Amino acid sequence: MITAGLFSDLRECTMSQMKQSEIRNLKHQLSQMSGVSIYGHASAQQWTRAYQLSYDMMEAPDKPWPALKTLRTSVRKRLTRELPLITEREEALLKRIILFGGTTPLFSDDELGAAESLIRRLWCSCVLRDDGKMYLHIADTLMNPLFKCMSDEKYPETRIRIYTLSATLHSMLYLHGMMYADPAVQHLKGQLLLEDDAVSLRMLYRFLRAEFDYCLDGQGNLVLIHPGVMQPKKMLAAISNAQYQAQDYAREMIIGGMGEELHEEMAATDILRSELSQALQPGYNPMSMVDDLKILVKQGATHEQLTELVRDKLATQMNDRLENALRKVEMDTVRWQTAVPRRMN
Repeated sequence: MITAGLFSDLRECTMSQMKQSEIRNLKHQLSQMSGVSIYGHASAQQWTRAYQLSYDMMEAPDKPWPALKTLRTSVRKRLTRELPLITEREEALLKRIILFGGTTPLFSDDELGAAESLIRRLWCSCVLRDDGKMYLHIADTLMNPLFKCMSDEKYPETRIRIYTLSATLHSMLYLHGMMYADPAVQHLKGQLLLEDDAVSLRMLYRFLRAEFDYCLDGQGNLVLIHPGVMQPKKMLAAISNAQYQAQDYAREMIIGGMGEELHEEMAATDILRSELSQALQPGYNPMSMVDDLKILVKQGATHEQLTELVRDKLATQMNDRLENALRKVEMDTVRWQTAVPRRMN
């Protein structure tokens, strides 16, 4: 929860500001990844750096480093089990790379996270060229296996399940703010009819890391978090001892969570967007502005903090209609739960 004085200035802590910070970090991270690969004529320095950045290293930091040939074989061997469990953005990027013959530029900031994850899977490499553009490349040896796996008749069915389950998890995060990854993994494993082995678990955790923001609790457990959570570790520490009561959400509530706007929140947010549409300074978007305010309300921001944030972006004076619209959003927004889900229905 946000407490008075702890966050006296929210201007750098809104969801949109944190997103911009994440984009800057991803661009920097990809620039550091440029040129590393375990394929082609990679030097020892290039492939060892690729391994250091990989999910393999993240999952088993104390495990002895494999030889290059062994690592390539391992990546190729698990390809058919890993590919169906990638994120939607990773899949879209992979399809474009294949369509373009193995290499594609990154066209938008929305592709940065997917590109980073594909590099961590050791499938792709990136190059930052002189024109300032980042290009993503698939090793030739993986092109045919990837295409063959995508062409399998069972592949679309698995992907549909992944899309549906991913949307449900996003909805749960909108409703709760955060949730432990373990119940999500067990739920996914059951719904996807995966083998109960270490490889399946690793691939599912990779999917969650690529799809969601996350942090670790004091015992090293993975916790999925909504991208608007300002200080996840403090929030987790405050509520980790709470007793979670499983809830049967109405279908309408789950669907609302997927779209990040519950039915009971719609009228208030529509009014505030309308009031802000002609009142904001150039460059500010009323849609994202209201989303920022709503997420802050969910974390307990005070009326004074929210008002200060709005005034900072106004081209006009704060008036009674805008004040009343802001208060209605505060009144109608559903706060985040005070316990972290440890299991899924």
